Amino acid sequence: MKKKILMILASEKFRDIEYLVPKAFFEQSGFEVRTASSTKKSIGRFGYTVDNDLLLSEVQVSDFSGIYMVGGGGSLQYLENREAQKLFESFLDQNKPIAAICAAPRNFLSWGFLNGKIATGFDADGEFSEMALKYGAEPLPQEAVVVDGMILTANGPEAAEQSAIEYMKLLKSYN
Repeated sequence: MKKKILMILASEKFRDIEYLVPKAFFEQSGFEVRTASSTKKSIGRFGYTVDNDLLLSEVQVSDFSGIYMVGGGGSLQYLENREAQKLFESFLDQNKPIAAICAAPRNFLSWGFLNGKIATGFDADGEFSEMALKYGAEPLPQEAVVVDGMILTANGPEAAEQSAIEYMKLLKSYN
């Protein structure tokens, strides 16, 4: 059976390249990619439109090997979203790696996933480092990709390729 990766998109203003590049790498490596969001349609920052396969509420964790949250300013819509938080917690509970890129790791900080861990994320505004310290994580925003246990964080569009490659290595080590 083909392994599947679930990519989580914001309903709007996700970072197009942080979706398209990892998705291409995942598919090229034999993974099936499905998308989910809080809405049926997602619109990227630069206008790329995705008809999502699932709503967050429809996701069955057992169907997937891992979950990858696409960044961009829109990803912050999930900071207070308990449904999204519980979904990512379910992946961790089932020993399935999770990932987030750019602004999206701020969700992991807010949800308490990075307490006591090292992490990276978009930090041009200093907000990632500030949040990391507030939530008990060690910020390494200069690093493109950081893996700590079952959690991968990446710092932005320039890390799209590397995050995909490192995430697939992480998946192989847990699956």
